[in-house]
Amino acid sequence: MMTTSRNKEVYRCFVEEVINRGNIDVIPELYHPDYVDHTAPPGAPHEGSMYDQIARIPKMFRGAFPDVHFTIEDMVGERDIVATRVTGSGTHQGPFFGVAPTGRQAVWASMGFFRVADGKIVEHWGSPDLLSLLTQIGAIPGGTGTPAEIPPPMTVQAPSQPDPEANKAVERNYVESMFNKHDLTGLENMLDPNYVYHAMGMHIRGVEGYKGTVHPLTNAFPDVENNIQDMVAEGDLVATRWRAHGTHNGEFLGVPPTGKQVALSGITIERIINGKRIEGWGVPDMVGLLAQLGVGPAAAPAR
Repeated sequence: MMTTSRNKEVYRCFVEEVINRGNIDVIPELYHPDYVDHTAPPGAPHEGSMYDQIARIPKMFRGAFPDVHFTIEDMVGERDIVATRVTGSGTHQGPFFGVAPTGRQAVWASMGFFRVADGKIVEHWGSPDLLSLLTQIGAIPGGTGTPAEIPPPMTVQAPSQPDPEANKAVERNYVESMFNKHDLTGLENMLDPNYVYHAMGMHIRGVEGYKGTVHPLTNAFPDVENNIQDMVAEGDLVATRWRAHGTHNGEFLGVPPTGKQVALSGITIERIINGKRIEGWGVPDMVGLLAQLGVGPAAAPAR
């Protein structure tokens, strides 16, 4: 428990000092010399020292959103991993993804898995909701420039002794027995009647609402399969880092079938109480997926 607490403080220091205050001088104190970023954002530079590369990403955000501020919503610690969920906010006052400053206020979610060793961050897997952010600043059509209102968290009485391993089993059972078999029969037994899923700026309620987030994927990618990369749990929270693969054989977000093999990575955090999912948060890399299909501001050859 002491190690987990210390690891969380390393991440908290990163958010408060590097992101919120722009103090990049503390980066060597927080990052291991052998640090690896498995999910650097598109266009992230690779020149200079490792510490220079780490500093360029917060510099990029602060250049585009000088008042950027991250609020830590959740940290889930287990082993040497800290899984995180933050809400970012800022005013678009500098170029970002080729979009000239709009002066718009933006709010977005971001999740990450951080491996910490000897008090320093060694590895990082990140999943920022770039789709929502880019939509709010007009880089993707359909945005109003108005951040979605974030509802307050649900209040459900938790048991005095939560069972993290049992909660992991609930989430693993969903992925392996339902999602990968494309059969959501019985999902109502897994979700609380008032379940809310927060993803891509939307707040989706109930069993039918949740099914509406899964069916477009299985219809567009009939062979889609989700592989759990890592999972950590603490209290009533389960954080999952996942990567799905499939073939684009159906229309998806207005993009006609391309026949391309694609991958979609993301992170979810679920609150599970008494064997039921109460509330969930998800950040899939939709910008990366669209890029593989040849559309969007980060369009690139399929990977």
